[in-house]
Amino acid sequence: MLFKTSFYLHIKIHFMDRFNYKSWSTNQLILLTEVDNHKVMFDGYEYIWWNNIEGEWKRHCLLNYSNHKKAISHLRYCLNIWDKELNKRRNKIERKQFFIDMGTHFKSQEKIRKTANSSLPTIEKINFIRLENPNTTKHQVCELLGIKPSIYYRHLRTLKSRGTLLSA
Repeated sequence: MLFKTSFYLHIKIHFMDRFNYKSWSTNQLILLTEVDNHKVMFDGYEYIWWNNIEGEWKRHCLLNYSNHKKAISHLRYCLNIWDKELNKRRNKIERKQFFIDMGTHFKSQEKIRKTANSSLPTIEKINFIRLENPNTTKHQVCELLGIKPSIYYRHLRTLKSRGTLLSA
């Protein structure tokens, strides 16, 4: 009985080596995780697993299956593994982009802080801050420059009337 169990374990490990999900590109993984890109067909003797990754149906597995339940269970197992790997890759990409965006935001904040502490006239500081980050609110600008909202609006009107407002 021990031999039989170890034999099946060896077969399962060998099976999973053939379907190493890390060898697939991200685009191929996206296609592999779609259920419509898989089919199991009976050839008259055994069941064969087919997939459609590159626009044509190809045999996915070298192993044939004696019954449809085994083929479907392997398909479900691989779909689960591919889903996990795809989510892991997407999360990694999203995290990487988040930290890139965060670095850009910090650089923008540094530029805004330097502009606020510079010797430029207040009207120019407002213009440069709005150019650097159009999403900066009037309250943030007023707090950063130490001015009242009425002064902020007066400078905006002046910039608009001159036609030199860099961002609206």
